[in-house]
Amino acid sequence: MRIDILTLFPEMFAPLEASMIKRARERELVEIHVTNIRDYATDKHQITDDRLYGGGAGMVMKPEPLAAAVRDAKTAERPRVIITAPSGKPFTQRVAEELAKEEQLIIICGHYEGIDQRFIDAMATDAFSMGDFVLTGGEIPAMAITDSVCRLLPGVLGDERAAEEESFSDGLLEYPQYTRPPLWEGQEVPAVLQGGDHKKIAAWRRRQSLERTYRVRPDLLSTASLSPEDAAFLAQLRAEEEQPFRLYVALLHYPVYNKKRQTITTSITNLDIHDIARAACTYGLAGYFIVQPIQEQQELIRQLVEHWRSGFGAKYNPDRSQALELLEIQPSLEAVIEQIEAETGQRPRCIVTGASLGQRITAPKELRRTMEREGGSYLLLLGTGWGLAEEITENADFRLQPIYGRFGYNHLSVRSAASILLDRLLGGESSPKE
Repeated sequence: MRIDILTLFPEMFAPLEASMIKRARERELVEIHVTNIRDYATDKHQITDDRLYGGGAGMVMKPEPLAAAVRDAKTAERPRVIITAPSGKPFTQRVAEELAKEEQLIIICGHYEGIDQRFIDAMATDAFSMGDFVLTGGEIPAMAITDSVCRLLPGVLGDERAAEEESFSDGLLEYPQYTRPPLWEGQEVPAVLQGGDHKKIAAWRRRQSLERTYRVRPDLLSTASLSPEDAAFLAQLRAEEEQPFRLYVALLHYPVYNKKRQTITTSITNLDIHDIARAACTYGLAGYFIVQPIQEQQELIRQLVEHWRSGFGAKYNPDRSQALELLEIQPSLEAVIEQIEAETGQRPRCIVTGASLGQRITAPKELRRTMEREGGSYLLLLGTGWGLAEEITENADFRLQPIYGRFGYNHLSVRSAASILLDRLLGGESSPKE
């Protein structure tokens, strides 16, 4: 590619002789020429501007020198002739990707009150603005356009994936980046990035990218390519804005009791995986964790979940796939708490329930008021087998009122109990919000 920059101040383009652009030029990946427009003025004073017709303050760039400079710079049959102006179309990553495919760009740096419209009508193919602000000239925008286009050319970045994964490449802002050391001034690199699980890392980065775009540039979401999982996550973010707390649920297979009150590890149940995920998605929870320390059981969960997330099940029942996007597998409760703390910056307050918790019982409505008043993160713990081990219940922050029907019977499945508890804590609306 060849880029010609026509300017009244060529000395401003020293940055193009450094860093990545310099290396690209040395490797002949791009050819950049900076030309002084004054060299094409025809009078002895090299005048390139004149007063406005019709009166008014300021000067306008004359068409003759610009036309001569463009004709002299032209090497391609149909170069893109670009002017930079506040009145132009917004310059975006999509525009940069389009320009990177061209054989030649000729960028004209505007000045004063602008450029004679006759030149623009006759020779310019594009007019771009860098934002809703005014600069003293077009040199800085020209450098920005050159840089953004050059880095998209094959071989300039070295790793072609780098350009694909950056902000705006998929219509979203880029996720946050971290490097060594893992702990700096009390701030730690998120645990998920240190774990080596590439699927989890990719999912975390996607959520971070979506959240950053939602918070900073929500306008980009209207044109971004979003999956059903993305849409569900964004709906969750909107719901969290309406309620100032984040609620998670964790299904524990360890440590739990058997009938003899011995601490055991239980096996997974397919219905628990699906039904609690669906309830968590229905009530807008921030996440659903399954705590299972046995690796073979973890692998079985992954196989079941992947069938619905990306296998045949994803096409057969997209709603089930969406719900299971909330699910994470962890070997221990402490690992769940650490992950939530890494994601939110605060340790979640744990909630337990059961028929034999003794004193300090909190009613669901009271706990809802506490969560709304104090905000933060909360983790509802559900036990399998014959209930959560005492070491879990004794250290919980809240003991939720047990579920009883009309006649005192209390032997619900954990998935039924989960739905009832979530409705008591978060329910109350008879229809979806518009």
